Amino acid sequence: MNTGLQAIVSKAYALFAPYTIGSTLDVCKACCITDAEEQELVSTPLRSISSNLFFRAYYESARRHTPRELLEMKHFLPRILELVSDYDFPAFAVETTFLRLDLDQPAAWAGPKLKPELELLAAFALAYFRQSLMQYPLPGGDSLESVLVMFGIAHFDLAPLLNAWATSDNPASLLHLKDLLIYWVEPEPDGSAQFTSPFATPVVSKLVASWLQNITVHSTFIQRLESWLLQGPQLSEKDAEDLSEAYEILLNIRPA
Repeated sequence: MNTGLQAIVSKAYALFAPYTIGSTLDVCKACCITDAEEQELVSTPLRSISSNLFFRAYYESARRHTPRELLEMKHFLPRILELVSDYDFPAFAVETTFLRLDLDQPAAWAGPKLKPELELLAAFALAYFRQSLMQYPLPGGDSLESVLVMFGIAHFDLAPLLNAWATSDNPASLLHLKDLLIYWVEPEPDGSAQFTSPFATPVVSKLVASWLQNITVHSTFIQRLESWLLQGPQLSEKDAEDLSEAYEILLNIRPA
């Protein structure tokens, strides 16, 4: 975790401190969470909760979609942000980590008192994505595509993240782009792009595809790939083949 993220996480612990929990949680104990797991979670100090405990006693529960569930998520959120910052994800899939925030429900986030919370979440997403753009591969082997979709399907604003990717001119961000193009993008016969992540919603898929077709973004990535292939540092045979494949995929996408 870099110093910027550390500062955001520290601020989160202070900002979300008023959200407390009782001796029980709004989780499904009919078949998902046992009483023992619930008690283990509520009795563990927040800063000591492991990703494994979150997974067993919280994320394994079916969603309740209640106001109380959101308040409990806010209580746990600083620790979840801390774990995610170190790529220690508490959910069964990276992409589902923040779904319980219900950011798509304006009524749940309305009012000036909640504005600092939304601002902190936006700051975290951008700082975390920038940190990820500087590392390849990501710790644990997760992909930047998963991180992008994690924020997208939880209804974070993806525009600042995608802009950060387009303006990040470093080897790691280019290798992440290579993976995105090879594994998660398919050019259509009409020259459009299709984002094929299985977790992505139609809205997220369309947004990522449109970003890749943006004439400025498309031109920028074409130039960077060409530069690396022609004038960049010596590449392994595998990296050279992958970058060439990514370049060909991008050439088959028509900018709009």
